[in-house]
Amino acid sequence: MSPETAADYTVRWYDPADREAFVSLYNDTFGGGSDEWFQWKYVDNPRTAHVPILVATADGELAGARAQTPFLMRAGDETALAMRFGDTMVHPDHRRKGVFSRLVERALNHYREMPVRFCYNVPNDLSRPGFLKAGGEIVSRLPSFYRVQNPQAFGSNREGPLATAARAVSPAAQAYLDVRDALADRPTNATVVRHTEIPVSLLRRLYERARPPTVHAVRDDAMLEWRYENPRWRYHAYAADVDGRPAAAVVTGTQTDDGVTTTTLVDVLPLADAPGRETGLRALLSAVVADNADADLLAYCGRSIPDSLLRAHGFHRADGFLLDRATEPTRLVAYDLGDEPWTLGDVDLSRDENWGLSYVELDAR
Repeated sequence: MSPETAADYTVRWYDPADREAFVSLYNDTFGGGSDEWFQWKYVDNPRTAHVPILVATADGELAGARAQTPFLMRAGDETALAMRFGDTMVHPDHRRKGVFSRLVERALNHYREMPVRFCYNVPNDLSRPGFLKAGGEIVSRLPSFYRVQNPQAFGSNREGPLATAARAVSPAAQAYLDVRDALADRPTNATVVRHTEIPVSLLRRLYERARPPTVHAVRDDAMLEWRYENPRWRYHAYAADVDGRPAAAVVTGTQTDDGVTTTTLVDVLPLADAPGRETGLRALLSAVVADNADADLLAYCGRSIPDSLLRAHGFHRADGFLLDRATEPTRLVAYDLGDEPWTLGDVDLSRDENWGLSYVELDAR
């Protein structure tokens, strides 16, 4: 089949009978899929009543799929539904035949007619040109930070940007981190409480205490109860009381993949400045680092934690010295679907600094 016969593919919405083929193709393409994971991410998501997946078939067989994850977003004083594009995949036998383009175009055309304000994703270098061709624009380069704790885990036989970066900082890594941790400020008026179960009501209250004007996902009970049920990650929550009052919280997610254990700082609350917040974050970072000393890598993406606090604990920006040679910036691609171009709640969606996304909205970690 040639690219000119792309119309021969049938593009339609997901049917429950597609689940097994979808998970199988996902495993072949990305790895890590399961029926439990699918149920969590696409069926149990609280923001839509349907499964937001488009599939392309040929002769009754699954040729590709275009999945969306819905989030209720807030910017300024307004909220709107948004769709994160993710898990786009085309079977090897059907690549270079227009399947990818048809799936993306069908999704965008559909959501233009729906109450969806924008779509977004963070595609890699290979898929980004296709998303830009479909009308996406790079609107932000979100800062990412890494603390490489065990460079040996990224041995010489491993490939990838983080492996390269880890080997570059290997010679004095542990000594450097020990010094940073010893010098880091540990406030005496803050108490850290560790939660093995996600304290939904506490996180919601901290979120409501100080909501930023930048674009971010609404942290209500429904979202928080769903978000941390991802079966592929292990979650813990840390809450800090400052002078006896809840002041801040951090949620971490940990996963071991191919022998490398990564702990991510998934969320930080409140998202904006509030009384006791920075003091609480200092205590929380010390606790997270100490509790995850056995992790090979700690990672954070976003703007909620001050750079200075992350540096104090040995986190380095992905676009900083050494890491910039081995990692890619987190390029956020957005698709404007609103009547008033690139605005939500009087917030200019085309400006880099107006995006306050983190791993909560960007990745299923």
